[in-house]
Amino acid sequence: MLVVSAVAGVGLLRLYRLAFPAAPPLADQAARWERARARAGRRARLDIAPEDQTWSKRAAEWFAENLRTRRPDDMQTYERDLAVTGQPMEEWLAKLLVWFLIGLLGPIALVLLGNAAGLGIPMLAAPALGLVGAVVAVIGEVRELRENAAKRRAELCDALSDFLDLVVMSMEGGRSHADALPTVAQIGTGWAFHALYDAIDNARPNGMTPWEALGEVGERFGVVELLDLRASLNLAQDEGSSIRNTLIARAQSMRDARLADAHARANKSTDAMRNNLMVMALVAAAYVILARVLFLFTA
Repeated sequence: MLVVSAVAGVGLLRLYRLAFPAAPPLADQAARWERARARAGRRARLDIAPEDQTWSKRAAEWFAENLRTRRPDDMQTYERDLAVTGQPMEEWLAKLLVWFLIGLLGPIALVLLGNAAGLGIPMLAAPALGLVGAVVAVIGEVRELRENAAKRRAELCDALSDFLDLVVMSMEGGRSHADALPTVAQIGTGWAFHALYDAIDNARPNGMTPWEALGEVGERFGVVELLDLRASLNLAQDEGSSIRNTLIARAQSMRDARLADAHARANKSTDAMRNNLMVMALVAAAYVILARVLFLFTA
């Protein structure tokens, strides 16, 4: 009777909750709506029909959505690296999945072929080699992404430094910053200047200032220099300071940073050349001394 009463009570409680469900938390519901809206926006930007998606892209999209929900901070770092390199998250994850499967199944297939040829490799080594190959493939792909993103950010910083120098020169010629910014951005070539020009050109239709649009580019690409530029110009505007003086100071600071970075790279290359010469001298000395020592022992 006690068991029957407990089961009946649980059933009645379940029916009550189904009939009168509790209101979901507003913050969680808003977060789910925001994730659904962002997911629909990403699918619209990719412009890929569901029937045209391969199994790897479907798996990558599912994996990306779960990572965005569970590890948003880590995914933000990868999304910035992918944004600056011009790769969608889903396509990169699909490529990563393919490389993972190649690294996992490739050594196993080689072990099976070796055993078929009579090499006698233990079968227990196949899963271990496959796991090592999969980890190496994933690490290599992630490292390549990080290196490419770092190179693209360096190119963007160099373009931003040149852009600010040209803007200051244009302002010295009598133009205002509102005229100098889009004019100079249109002059430059390369993807970095095109990104700067697109941000400045779309600022006015979106009701933003040019430096706010450049700051959004910095947030999307993870470029600290653009964020610093936006903060400096917003501070100058709030305090009533001259935007021209702020741009001149920012151009000078970026020029000094580029010179310091160039000196650091030159010193590093010089040290590397010096170390190579020392190694070559030691090898030559060891070759001569070893020949003399062998001659003494064999004489």
